[in-house]
Amino acid sequence: MGWPGSVHDNHVWVNSEIYLGTDKYFDQKEYLLGDSAFSASAVMIPAFKKGHNRNLSEEKRFFNNKLAKVRIKSEHCIGLVKTWFQCLRGLKTSRT
Repeated sequence: MGWPGSVHDNHVWVNSEIYLGTDKYFDQKEYLLGDSAFSASAVMIPAFKKGHNRNLSEEKRFFNNKLAKVRIKSEHCIGLVKTWFQCLRGLKTSRT
């Protein structure tokens, strides 16, 4: 995306064309799920952060657990696609 790897994911996100033009890319009730590094917005629903010396409620832990399971499945799918299409093996992703 043209940003150095040291730049925080949320900084890249809030400066992206997609974030800046959400009306162009998202319909009503469409959104993205992100990890706790992202800030909540009309189109980004991040995982809940555990505060210093505080535990999350049962509902928030349940949400984070479900979100993690979806993320793991998504990352496994990317791995399978890279296995099937060897030309994608060198493709850089946000996670290394």
